[in-house]
Amino acid sequence: MKPELVKTGLIFLIAFLTGVNFVVFPALGTAFTDPSVFALSSSQFGSLFLPQVVCIIISCLSAPFLVNRFGPKIILASGIALMIISTGVLWSLQFFMHDKSLLFPVLMVLVAFTGSGFGLSITTLNPLAASLFKDNPSSAILILQFLVGLGTSASPLMMSLVGDVNHWMYVPGIIVLAVVFSFIAFLCISLPKEQFFELPSKLHIPAKLWMFFGVIVLYGFIEGTFGSFGTILLKGRGLSNSEASLGLSLFWGGIAVNRLLFGVFARKHDLSLVYLLSPIGVGAAIVLLLIFSGAGWILSVMFITGFFMGSIFPGTIGWGTVEFPTLTVMVSGFLMAANQVGTGIVTNVLGHFTSRTSFILEALVVLAALICVFLFLLKNHSKIKEAF
Repeated sequence: MKPELVKTGLIFLIAFLTGVNFVVFPALGTAFTDPSVFALSSSQFGSLFLPQVVCIIISCLSAPFLVNRFGPKIILASGIALMIISTGVLWSLQFFMHDKSLLFPVLMVLVAFTGSGFGLSITTLNPLAASLFKDNPSSAILILQFLVGLGTSASPLMMSLVGDVNHWMYVPGIIVLAVVFSFIAFLCISLPKEQFFELPSKLHIPAKLWMFFGVIVLYGFIEGTFGSFGTILLKGRGLSNSEASLGLSLFWGGIAVNRLLFGVFARKHDLSLVYLLSPIGVGAAIVLLLIFSGAGWILSVMFITGFFMGSIFPGTIGWGTVEFPTLTVMVSGFLMAANQVGTGIVTNVLGHFTSRTSFILEALVVLAALICVFLFLLKNHSKIKEAF
Protein backbone atom coordinates (compact mmCIF):
# COMPACT_ATOMS: atom_id res chain seq x y z
CA MET A 1 0.00 0.00 0.00
CA LYS A 2 1.28 3.46 -0.93
CA PRO A 3 2.61 5.56 1.97
CA GLU A 4 0.55 8.57 0.86
CA LEU A 5 -2.63 6.46 0.92
CA VAL A 6 -1.81 5.21 4.42
CA LYS A 7 -1.14 8.77 5.55
CA THR A 8 -4.44 10.00 4.10
CA GLY A 9 -6.41 7.15 5.65
CA LEU A 10 -4.85 7.79 9.06
CA ILE A 11 -5.63 11.52 8.93
CA PHE A 12 -9.29 10.81 8.18
CA LEU A 13 -9.38 8.11 10.88
CA ILE A 14 -8.04 10.64 13.40
CA ALA A 15 -10.77 13.08 12.29
CA PHE A 16 -13.40 10.41 13.02
CA LEU A 17 -11.89 9.59 16.43
CA THR A 18 -11.64 13.32 17.23
CA GLY A 19 -15.41 13.50 16.77
CA VAL A 20 -15.90 10.38 18.91
CA ASN A 21 -13.74 11.77 21.72
CA PHE A 22 -15.27 15.24 21.53
CA VAL A 23 -18.74 14.13 22.69
CA VAL A 24 -17.71 11.55 25.29
CA PHE A 25 -18.83 13.87 28.14
CA PRO A 26 -22.30 14.69 26.69
CA ALA A 27 -22.74 11.00 25.85
CA LEU A 28 -22.23 10.13 29.54
CA GLY A 29 -24.89 12.63 30.63
CA THR A 30 -27.11 9.95 32.19
CA ALA A 31 -24.19 8.64 34.26
CA PHE A 32 -23.09 12.11 35.32
CA THR A 33 -26.56 13.01 36.64
CA ASP A 34 -27.38 9.60 38.13
CA PRO A 35 -27.36 9.82 41.97
CA SER A 36 -25.70 6.41 42.24
CA VAL A 37 -22.83 7.25 39.88
CA PHE A 38 -21.43 10.81 39.56
CA ALA A 39 -24.45 12.49 41.20
CA LEU A 40 -24.09 15.86 39.44
CA SER A 41 -27.04 18.22 39.55
CA SER A 42 -28.64 19.41 36.29
CA SER A 43 -27.09 22.86 36.75
CA GLN A 44 -23.64 21.35 37.35
CA PHE A 45 -23.97 19.23 34.23
CA GLY A 46 -24.95 22.31 32.21
CA SER A 47 -22.02 24.32 33.60
CA LEU A 48 -19.66 21.47 32.74
CA PHE A 49 -19.41 22.56 29.10
CA LEU A 50 -18.59 26.24 29.64
CA PRO A 51 -14.82 25.58 29.94
CA GLN A 52 -15.06 23.37 26.86
CA VAL A 53 -16.46 26.16 24.68
CA VAL A 54 -13.96 28.71 26.05
CA CYS A 55 -11.00 26.35 25.52
CA ILE A 56 -12.13 25.45 22.00
CA ILE A 57 -12.28 29.13 21.04
CA ILE A 58 -8.86 29.87 22.59
CA SER A 59 -7.21 26.80 21.04
CA CYS A 60 -8.75 27.41 17.60
CA LEU A 61 -7.47 31.00 17.58
CA SER A 62 -4.01 30.10 18.87
CA ALA A 63 -3.52 26.95 16.74
CA PRO A 64 -2.61 28.84 13.50
CA PHE A 65 0.28 30.60 15.26
CA LEU A 66 1.39 27.39 17.00
CA VAL A 67 1.31 25.44 13.72
CA ASN A 68 3.26 28.23 12.04
CA ARG A 69 5.87 28.03 14.80
CA PHE A 70 6.12 24.28 15.45
CA GLY A 71 4.57 22.62 12.39
CA PRO A 72 1.35 20.63 11.98
CA LYS A 73 2.61 17.31 13.37
CA ILE A 74 3.60 18.64 16.81
CA ILE A 75 0.38 20.62 17.26
CA LEU A 76 -1.89 17.80 16.05
CA ALA A 77 0.02 15.36 18.28
CA SER A 78 -0.44 17.77 21.22
CA GLY A 79 -4.18 17.95 20.55
CA ILE A 80 -4.51 14.17 20.40
CA ALA A 81 -2.41 13.82 23.58
CA LEU A 82 -4.70 16.23 25.45
CA MET A 83 -7.74 14.18 24.41
CA ILE A 84 -6.03 10.96 25.50
CA ILE A 85 -5.21 12.45 28.93
CA SER A 86 -8.75 13.74 29.40
CA THR A 87 -10.51 10.52 28.38
CA GLY A 88 -7.97 8.33 30.15
CA VAL A 89 -8.36 10.18 33.46
CA LEU A 90 -12.16 10.10 33.00
CA TRP A 91 -11.97 6.30 32.69
CA SER A 92 -9.79 6.10 35.83
CA LEU A 93 -12.35 8.03 37.92
CA GLN A 94 -14.20 4.74 38.48
CA PHE A 95 -11.52 3.97 41.09
CA PHE A 96 -11.79 7.33 42.92
CA MET A 97 -15.53 7.95 43.13
CA HIS A 98 -15.85 7.50 46.89
CA ASP A 99 -15.33 11.27 47.40
CA LYS A 100 -17.96 12.83 45.11
CA SER A 101 -17.17 16.38 46.32
CA LEU A 102 -14.08 16.46 44.10
CA LEU A 103 -15.71 14.98 40.99
CA PHE A 104 -17.20 18.20 39.60
CA PRO A 105 -13.98 20.31 39.66
CA VAL A 106 -12.00 17.38 38.24
CA LEU A 107 -14.54 16.97 35.44
CA MET A 108 -14.33 20.70 34.69
CA VAL A 109 -10.57 20.36 34.17
CA LEU A 110 -11.02 17.26 32.00
CA VAL A 111 -13.63 18.97 29.84
CA ALA A 112 -11.23 21.90 29.37
CA PHE A 113 -8.55 19.42 28.23
CA THR A 114 -11.00 17.86 25.78
CA GLY A 115 -11.97 21.27 24.38
CA SER A 116 -8.33 22.32 23.99
CA GLY A 117 -7.39 19.03 22.35
CA PHE A 118 -10.35 19.21 19.99
CA GLY A 119 -9.57 22.82 19.00
CA LEU A 120 -5.90 22.12 18.30
CA SER A 121 -6.69 18.90 16.41
CA ILE A 122 -9.58 20.04 14.22
CA THR A 123 -7.96 23.37 13.35
CA THR A 124 -4.90 21.48 12.11
CA LEU A 125 -6.84 18.65 10.46
CA ASN A 126 -8.85 20.95 8.14
CA PRO A 127 -5.85 22.44 6.27
CA LEU A 128 -4.02 19.11 6.53
CA ALA A 129 -6.83 17.39 4.60
CA ALA A 130 -6.82 20.26 2.09
CA SER A 131 -3.04 19.91 1.61
CA LEU A 132 -3.45 16.20 0.80
CA PHE A 133 -5.98 17.03 -1.92
CA LYS A 134 -4.69 20.29 -3.38
CA ASP A 135 -6.93 19.95 -6.45
CA ASN A 136 -10.09 19.51 -4.36
CA PRO A 137 -9.52 21.14 -0.94
CA SER A 138 -13.21 21.86 -0.29
CA SER A 139 -14.20 18.24 -1.02
CA ALA A 140 -11.48 17.01 1.34
CA ILE A 141 -12.67 19.28 4.16
CA LEU A 142 -16.33 18.34 3.57
CA ILE A 143 -15.53 14.63 3.82
CA LEU A 144 -13.33 15.23 6.87
CA GLN A 145 -16.15 17.14 8.58
CA PHE A 146 -18.55 14.34 7.63
CA LEU A 147 -16.28 11.89 9.45
CA VAL A 148 -16.05 14.20 12.48
CA GLY A 149 -19.86 14.39 12.53
CA LEU A 150 -20.11 10.62 12.14
CA GLY A 151 -17.78 10.29 15.10
CA THR A 152 -19.93 12.53 17.28
CA SER A 153 -22.86 10.14 16.79
CA ALA A 154 -20.75 7.12 17.80
CA SER A 155 -20.26 7.97 21.51
CA PRO A 156 -23.99 8.28 22.31
CA LEU A 157 -24.56 5.04 20.37
CA MET A 158 -21.87 3.32 22.46
CA MET A 159 -23.53 4.48 25.68
CA SER A 160 -26.86 3.24 24.37
CA LEU A 161 -25.35 -0.18 23.64
CA VAL A 162 -23.75 -0.31 27.09
CA GLY A 163 -27.21 0.21 28.59
CA ASP A 164 -26.58 0.19 32.35
CA VAL A 165 -25.23 3.57 33.54
CA ASN A 166 -23.06 1.70 36.06
CA HIS A 167 -21.06 0.38 33.10
CA TRP A 168 -20.27 3.91 31.86
CA MET A 169 -16.51 3.30 32.09
CA TYR A 170 -16.56 1.05 29.01
CA VAL A 171 -17.26 4.07 26.77
CA PRO A 172 -14.17 6.17 27.65
CA GLY A 173 -12.14 2.96 27.98
CA ILE A 174 -12.83 1.87 24.39
CA ILE A 175 -12.39 5.40 23.05
CA VAL A 176 -9.05 6.03 24.74
CA LEU A 177 -7.65 2.72 23.45
CA ALA A 178 -8.68 3.57 19.88
CA VAL A 179 -7.20 7.07 20.10
CA VAL A 180 -3.95 5.77 21.65
CA PHE A 181 -3.42 3.27 18.80
CA SER A 182 -4.11 5.94 16.17
CA PHE A 183 -1.76 8.30 18.03
CA ILE A 184 1.07 5.75 17.93
CA ALA A 185 0.50 5.22 14.20
CA PHE A 186 0.41 8.98 13.65
CA LEU A 187 3.81 9.41 15.32
CA CYS A 188 5.28 7.03 12.74
CA ILE A 189 4.32 9.11 9.69
CA SER A 190 6.06 12.22 8.43
CA LEU A 191 4.33 15.57 8.09
CA PRO A 192 6.96 18.10 7.02
CA LYS A 193 6.30 21.74 7.79
CA GLU A 194 5.12 22.76 4.34
CA GLN A 195 4.59 26.27 3.08
CA PHE A 196 0.88 25.39 3.16
CA PHE A 197 0.89 25.86 6.94
CA GLU A 198 3.05 28.97 7.18
CA LEU A 199 1.75 32.44 7.97
CA PRO A 200 3.15 35.59 6.34
CA SER A 201 5.92 37.35 8.27
CA LYS A 202 3.72 40.45 8.43
CA LEU A 203 0.28 39.18 9.37
CA HIS A 204 -2.69 41.17 8.11
CA ILE A 205 -6.21 39.77 8.42
CA PRO A 206 -8.18 40.87 5.33
CA ALA A 207 -11.59 42.48 5.82
CA LYS A 208 -13.04 39.74 3.64
CA LEU A 209 -11.90 37.10 6.13
CA TRP A 210 -13.81 38.95 8.86
CA MET A 211 -16.91 38.64 6.64
CA PHE A 212 -16.33 34.87 6.48
CA PHE A 213 -16.06 34.96 10.28
CA GLY A 214 -19.40 36.79 10.55
CA VAL A 215 -21.14 34.29 8.25
CA ILE A 216 -20.07 31.38 10.45
CA VAL A 217 -21.11 33.17 13.65
CA LEU A 218 -24.60 33.49 12.11
CA TYR A 219 -24.44 29.85 11.06
CA GLY A 220 -23.46 28.96 14.64
CA PHE A 221 -26.64 30.66 15.88
CA ILE A 222 -28.75 28.30 13.75
CA GLU A 223 -26.72 25.15 14.45
CA GLY A 224 -26.60 25.93 18.17
CA THR A 225 -30.35 26.52 18.31
CA PHE A 226 -31.19 23.15 16.80
CA GLY A 227 -28.29 21.32 18.44
CA SER A 228 -28.96 22.56 21.99
CA PHE A 229 -32.68 23.31 21.97
CA GLY A 230 -33.94 21.21 19.05
CA THR A 231 -35.92 18.80 21.20
CA ILE A 232 -37.48 21.68 23.18
CA LEU A 233 -38.50 23.48 19.97
CA LEU A 234 -40.00 20.30 18.53
CA LYS A 235 -41.95 19.64 21.73
CA GLY A 236 -43.23 23.19 21.36
CA ARG A 237 -44.51 22.16 17.93
CA GLY A 238 -46.50 19.34 19.56
CA LEU A 239 -44.12 16.38 19.30
CA SER A 240 -43.62 13.83 22.08
CA ASN A 241 -40.28 13.32 23.82
CA SER A 242 -39.35 10.33 21.66
CA GLU A 243 -40.46 12.09 18.46
CA ALA A 244 -38.46 15.20 19.40
CA SER A 245 -35.32 13.09 20.01
CA LEU A 246 -35.83 11.38 16.66
CA GLY A 247 -36.22 14.80 15.01
CA LEU A 248 -32.87 15.95 16.40
CA SER A 249 -31.22 12.75 15.18
CA LEU A 250 -32.69 13.32 11.71
CA PHE A 251 -31.36 16.89 11.75
CA TRP A 252 -27.77 15.72 12.40
CA GLY A 253 -28.27 12.87 9.94
CA GLY A 254 -29.25 15.35 7.23
CA ILE A 255 -26.09 17.38 7.89
CA ALA A 256 -23.92 14.25 7.63
CA VAL A 257 -25.56 13.01 4.39
CA ASN A 258 -25.17 16.43 2.73
CA ARG A 259 -21.49 16.69 3.64
CA LEU A 260 -20.76 13.25 2.24
CA LEU A 261 -22.65 13.84 -1.02
CA PHE A 262 -21.27 17.35 -1.45
CA GLY A 263 -17.72 16.16 -0.83
CA VAL A 264 -18.09 13.37 -3.41
CA PHE A 265 -19.86 15.27 -6.19
CA ALA A 266 -18.01 18.59 -5.82
CA ARG A 267 -14.93 16.84 -7.22
CA LYS A 268 -16.53 16.54 -10.68
CA HIS A 269 -19.33 19.12 -10.74
CA ASP A 270 -19.57 22.87 -10.10
CA LEU A 271 -21.69 23.06 -6.95
CA SER A 272 -20.92 26.67 -6.11
CA LEU A 273 -24.49 27.85 -6.82
CA VAL A 274 -25.92 24.97 -4.77
CA TYR A 275 -23.68 26.03 -1.89
CA LEU A 276 -24.64 29.71 -2.21
CA LEU A 277 -28.37 28.91 -2.22
CA SER A 278 -28.17 26.41 0.66
CA PRO A 279 -29.17 29.06 3.26
CA ILE A 280 -32.36 29.70 1.25
CA GLY A 281 -33.10 25.99 1.53
CA VAL A 282 -32.53 26.21 5.30
CA GLY A 283 -34.86 29.21 5.61
CA ALA A 284 -37.55 27.57 3.48
CA ALA A 285 -37.38 24.38 5.57
CA ILE A 286 -37.73 26.37 8.81
CA VAL A 287 -40.79 28.12 7.33
CA LEU A 288 -42.27 24.65 6.75
CA LEU A 289 -41.62 23.88 10.43
CA LEU A 290 -43.77 26.89 11.26
CA ILE A 291 -46.53 25.80 8.88
CA PHE A 292 -46.83 22.04 9.39
CA SER A 293 -48.03 20.45 12.62
CA GLY A 294 -48.08 16.69 11.93
CA ALA A 295 -45.24 14.65 13.44
CA GLY A 296 -44.41 12.93 10.13
CA TRP A 297 -44.13 16.23 8.27
CA ILE A 298 -42.08 17.92 11.00
CA LEU A 299 -39.64 14.99 11.26
CA SER A 300 -39.16 15.02 7.47
CA VAL A 301 -38.56 18.78 7.51
CA MET A 302 -35.95 18.39 10.28
CA PHE A 303 -33.94 16.10 8.00
CA ILE A 304 -34.32 18.59 5.13
CA THR A 305 -33.20 21.47 7.37
CA GLY A 306 -30.06 19.58 8.40
CA PHE A 307 -29.43 18.54 4.80
CA PHE A 308 -29.37 22.13 3.51
CA MET A 309 -27.16 23.19 6.45
CA GLY A 310 -24.62 20.42 5.87
CA SER A 311 -22.30 22.10 3.38
CA ILE A 312 -22.39 25.67 4.72
CA PHE A 313 -19.81 25.37 7.50
CA PRO A 314 -17.17 23.05 5.97
CA GLY A 315 -17.82 24.55 2.54
CA THR A 316 -17.02 28.01 3.88
CA ILE A 317 -13.77 26.73 5.41
CA GLY A 318 -12.86 25.12 2.08
CA TRP A 319 -13.71 28.30 0.17
CA GLY A 320 -11.71 30.41 2.62
CA THR A 321 -8.75 28.03 2.24
CA VAL A 322 -8.77 28.64 -1.53
CA GLU A 323 -9.48 32.36 -1.13
CA PHE A 324 -6.60 32.96 1.29
CA PRO A 325 -3.89 30.40 0.35
CA THR A 326 -1.31 32.06 2.62
CA LEU A 327 -3.66 31.94 5.62
CA THR A 328 -5.02 28.38 5.42
CA VAL A 329 -4.52 27.48 9.08
CA MET A 330 -5.72 30.94 10.11
CA VAL A 331 -8.92 30.40 8.10
CA SER A 332 -9.51 27.04 9.79
CA GLY A 333 -8.87 28.40 13.29
CA PHE A 334 -10.89 31.58 12.83
CA LEU A 335 -13.92 29.83 11.37
CA MET A 336 -13.87 26.98 13.92
CA ALA A 337 -13.77 29.63 16.66
CA ALA A 338 -16.56 31.59 14.94
CA ASN A 339 -18.80 28.53 15.04
CA GLN A 340 -18.16 28.11 18.76
CA VAL A 341 -18.81 31.82 19.37
CA GLY A 342 -22.17 31.55 17.60
CA THR A 343 -23.25 28.35 19.34
CA GLY A 344 -21.99 29.60 22.71
CA ILE A 345 -23.90 32.88 22.48
CA VAL A 346 -27.15 31.32 21.34
CA THR A 347 -26.97 28.56 23.96
CA ASN A 348 -26.76 31.15 26.74
CA VAL A 349 -29.38 33.51 25.27
CA LEU A 350 -32.05 31.06 24.12
CA GLY A 351 -32.72 29.75 27.62
CA HIS A 352 -34.83 32.85 28.22
CA PHE A 353 -36.96 32.35 25.07
CA THR A 354 -37.57 28.59 24.87
CA SER A 355 -41.33 29.04 25.34
CA ARG A 356 -41.53 31.31 22.27
CA THR A 357 -41.07 28.63 19.62
CA SER A 358 -42.55 30.59 16.71
CA PHE A 359 -40.45 33.69 17.48
CA ILE A 360 -37.24 31.61 17.57
CA LEU A 361 -38.00 29.89 14.26
CA GLU A 362 -38.90 33.21 12.61
CA ALA A 363 -35.58 34.67 13.80
CA LEU A 364 -33.75 31.69 12.29
CA VAL A 365 -35.40 32.35 8.91
CA VAL A 366 -34.04 35.91 9.02
CA LEU A 367 -30.57 34.63 9.94
CA ALA A 368 -30.62 32.15 7.03
CA ALA A 369 -31.52 34.98 4.63
CA LEU A 370 -28.68 37.13 6.00
CA ILE A 371 -26.19 34.29 5.51
CA CYS A 372 -27.29 33.96 1.88
CA VAL A 373 -26.90 37.71 1.31
CA PHE A 374 -23.39 37.72 2.81
CA LEU A 375 -22.33 34.69 0.77
CA PHE A 376 -23.38 36.38 -2.47
CA LEU A 377 -21.52 39.54 -1.41
CA LEU A 378 -18.42 37.45 -0.76
CA LYS A 379 -18.84 35.80 -4.17
CA ASN A 380 -17.91 39.01 -6.02
CA HIS A 381 -14.31 38.88 -7.32
CA SER A 382 -13.73 35.63 -5.44
CA LYS A 383 -12.24 32.18 -6.19
CA ILE A 384 -15.45 30.29 -5.37
CA LYS A 385 -15.35 28.40 -8.70
CA GLU A 386 -11.96 27.00 -7.72
CA ALA A 387 -13.31 25.95 -4.31
CA PHE A 388 -16.35 24.09 -5.66
